[in-house]
Amino acid sequence: MKPIQFTLPVYGEGVFSLLEDKKDNFYNYYHRHDELQITYILKGKGTIMVGNIVQSFHTDDVFVLKPNEPHMFDKYGNGEQVDEQIHAIHVFVHLERMGKLFVLPEFEAVAQYLLELDASQKIDPKASPLLKTFFLNLLTRTAIPKFAEFIYLLHTLTQYKQSSISLYSGIRNLAYSDRDGVRISEVYKYTFDHFHEDIAVEDVASIVHMTPTSFCKFFKKHSMKTYIGFLNEVRIEKACQMLINKHTESISETAFQVGFNNVVHFNRVFKQVTGLSPRQYLTQHQV
Repeated sequence: MKPIQFTLPVYGEGVFSLLEDKKDNFYNYYHRHDELQITYILKGKGTIMVGNIVQSFHTDDVFVLKPNEPHMFDKYGNGEQVDEQIHAIHVFVHLERMGKLFVLPEFEAVAQYLLELDASQKIDPKASPLLKTFFLNLLTRTAIPKFAEFIYLLHTLTQYKQSSISLYSGIRNLAYSDRDGVRISEVYKYTFDHFHEDIAVEDVASIVHMTPTSFCKFFKKHSMKTYIGFLNEVRIEKACQMLINKHTESISETAFQVGFNNVVHFNRVFKQVTGLSPRQYLTQHQV
């Protein structure tokens, strides 16, 4: 079995590289890379994790992820594989190679946006129709026309930088070693795969070959959260998706589907994480 990597290489000799994801799921391991990443979700919904932030994504969402910002995408599902395939296009921007362009006056705004990006972002949904055209053209065009689409894509992003949503995680100054990164990735992967089950800290600690006490310290250091707090956030995020997509009969069924054995406890944790009760969340979403 190929070993998991935390820092992934991005291949290509140009100033940008292109990857089309059209399969059962994303690469759903927590990872990082040196390149800035721009992702358009053409089809699919699920959970994105950036740093220590967990939130939903949907079709037509666009994300700009900072270089070396740990992240992962995971397709929607209650712990089981869903037949529907995902479709996304990822553009990886090699900022160091872009340096020769950044000195040109015409690239001043783009250079400022890319180099001074203080946090990963979710792009204003109003930009999605225009951005989608650029992403699709990148798949079919070559040479100069392809490069022109790439420049238009960057230019358009700069026009929406003020209205985009920051995904600042609060862990900017934490440096992961690749060894620790692989460990934390294993923990996140296990959590996203088994959140609907009865998970004990001892079970998760054993995955990374630690005692429960050492694991709790390790996890808090690298996520600024307790493991149980993180597990609850994942469960509530999955519950939100189930409620929105009406994949359960009731709120109590949703609670059990995402791993809570007590509806009262589920309601309390739901409000702690979202600021709303499950009923209020549903009403607000419908509005």
